[in-house]
Amino acid sequence: MDYKTITLAVENNIGVLTLNRPERLNAMNREMQDEFGEALIDLGKDPDIKALVLTGAGRGFCSGADVAGMSTSQGELPPFEEVFRGIRKPQGWQTVLLNQFPRPTIAAVNGAATGLGLSLSMACDIRIAGESARFSAIFVRRAIVADNGCTYFLPRIVGMSRALELMFSGDIIGAAEADRIGLVNRVVPDEALMDKAMELAAKLASGPTLTQEMTKQLSYSGLNRTLEDQMLMEAQSGNIAALTEDRLEGVKSFLEKRDPVFKGR
Repeated sequence: MDYKTITLAVENNIGVLTLNRPERLNAMNREMQDEFGEALIDLGKDPDIKALVLTGAGRGFCSGADVAGMSTSQGELPPFEEVFRGIRKPQGWQTVLLNQFPRPTIAAVNGAATGLGLSLSMACDIRIAGESARFSAIFVRRAIVADNGCTYFLPRIVGMSRALELMFSGDIIGAAEADRIGLVNRVVPDEALMDKAMELAAKLASGPTLTQEMTKQLSYSGLNRTLEDQMLMEAQSGNIAALTEDRLEGVKSFLEKRDPVFKGR
C-alpha cells in the first residue's frame, strides 16, 4: 500500500513505522491517523513481524495532533455524531491499536514528543530517546484535557504525583529528566538512536514470540486485576507456553549449553 503521511519498512522481521510529515514535526492529521492505524493492523496480522519500531521523520517524533488537519469543514457532521453513527473511528483509536500490538514495540524518540506524540510514545512498550528529545503533556496550555491515553499511561509509568505535575503544568522536559523520572528506558546520542533501537528490536525479535505475546498481554491486563487473579492467568498462560516448540527448544538448549534458536511456534 502507498502511504502519504507515513513510511513503512520491514528489516529482518522488524517493522519500522515512521511518521512522515516532517514539515509539521509529524503532527498527526486525519489522513495520518487513518494510515497509521491501517499500517498497525496489517503489521499485527503478519506473523513474520516480530517487533515494531516507531519513530518520526526529520527533527521531531510527533508534535501532537494537527488541529487544523483534524477539524471538520463546514457542512460536515460534528466528530461526536460521526463516531456515534459509525462514520468515523473514535478519538485515540490509533493509540489503542499501538498499545495492543501483539509483539514488542519500541518508540525511538527523536526531537519533540508532545501532546498526542507523548501518548504515542507511552503506548509503546519501550522508549529510547535521543539526547535532543523533549516531552510534554502540553494539553493544559490550550485548556485541553489530556487525551489519547495520556491520563492512563503517564501515572502508570512515572507515578501519580509526577504525572499530575506534568499534566497540570504542561512543562517541557528534556531527555535527561525523562530518563531520571523513568519516562524513557534510556537516552542515547541522537546519531545512534535508530541503530540502538534496531539493535534492541533485533534482540527481542529473536525471542520466543508466543511467550512474549502472552507476557505482554498479562502485564497490561494485570494492571486491573488482583494479585490472585493475575497469578491464575499466569499459570494458565504458562500451561499454554509449555506446549510450544519454543519451550521445548528453551529446555533443550539449556541442557545442551547453547543459545536457543526460537521459531515463534
